[in-house]
Amino acid sequence: MSNKLYLITDFYDSSQNTTGYLFGKLYEFLSKQKDIDLTLLTKIDEKVLNQPEALYVKGINFDKKRLVSRSSYELLIGFSFFKNCAKHIKKDDIVFTSTTPILLLIIIHLLKKLIGFKWVLLVHDVFPENLIPAKIIKNNNLGYKLLKRVFDDVYAGADRIIVIGRDMESLVYRKTNHNHITVIPSWIDESDIALQSKSDNSILNELDWQSNRKVVFQFFGNIGRVQGISKLMQAIKLMKRIDEAQFIFIGDGVYVDELKSLIRESNNQNIVYYGPVSQDKKSLGLNACDISIVTLADGMLGLGVPSKAYYSMAADKLIFTIMDKSSETYRMVQENNIGWAVETDDIVAIAEMLDKAVADIRIKEFNSPRKVLVDKYSSELAMNKILDIIRSL
Repeated sequence: MSNKLYLITDFYDSSQNTTGYLFGKLYEFLSKQKDIDLTLLTKIDEKVLNQPEALYVKGINFDKKRLVSRSSYELLIGFSFFKNCAKHIKKDDIVFTSTTPILLLIIIHLLKKLIGFKWVLLVHDVFPENLIPAKIIKNNNLGYKLLKRVFDDVYAGADRIIVIGRDMESLVYRKTNHNHITVIPSWIDESDIALQSKSDNSILNELDWQSNRKVVFQFFGNIGRVQGISKLMQAIKLMKRIDEAQFIFIGDGVYVDELKSLIRESNNQNIVYYGPVSQDKKSLGLNACDISIVTLADGMLGLGVPSKAYYSMAADKLIFTIMDKSSETYRMVQENNIGWAVETDDIVAIAEMLDKAVADIRIKEFNSPRKVLVDKYSSELAMNKILDIIRSL
């Protein structure tokens, strides 16, 4: 008799966001396993193709830039998930969730005690610790201490925990003292990202940046509170080889207005905020550069691993990473010779490394980021590791 597995997520399609991409890939893979009886429980989205056999809950649109709006969304979507989980999940079933929506974690934790199912938790964000570097709350706040106590217990309640980086593994172990934590990097399929030369890229053509020999740096993805954009902009101002470089920011997020202001203050025509691109144009955006910038702000060690790094590797772009030297991305770049790595705490050092990248890219030998992705971080490797964990339960 096959095992009953519930894949529970608020996003499930690659056109939605990165979470949708990852869970869409996972659903596609797991649905092919004959020994697993798979059910997708997710939030309905009228804009994407629905899975006919899935269970859907109603969601609402919300403004990511407003905490009140986001909190209301969490409450409503959490209640909808609770009703469906309580109705369908039975004893000895297996439940696979990520760490969003955040209220879902408490719901699964409580229902697990009542029903007796097995739980696999994929950790993309460590809550509430991630609120500190985002400057939403302070670590000496009583509310934070209460949240941490609750969610330490919630995370520890999972039967198996999957984390996406070695730094996150260390943090989650300290948080939970859990003996079954597995590191599985984000599963990006390189075949989903097309390769394209700078001369053929319509974004660079639009900016008239394809015809010169300047090195194009690109920031792609969420422009949020924890990306350290301010320090990056300060470092760009200090570059000695700034006339040989261009910087393009592609994406959206709560920090966009601040970024636009910093760009205006720089009065540099070689620094541009392009705006977001749709998910179906992800390859176009990722290819609009020579070097991909991947950053995390101070205090983010162990709290997240930017999936953007793997997407950029799929586009065969060298990585310029700014983050703690113990972080997963920093270590990956150095271990595989696919770019440059510098810590976040020294703006002068960041500027000097940017200058070095401008010089290095023309003379230094690097490994192919796309080949490193295929050899060490392929979606096939990740999927089979997840399957082994599910089958172990």
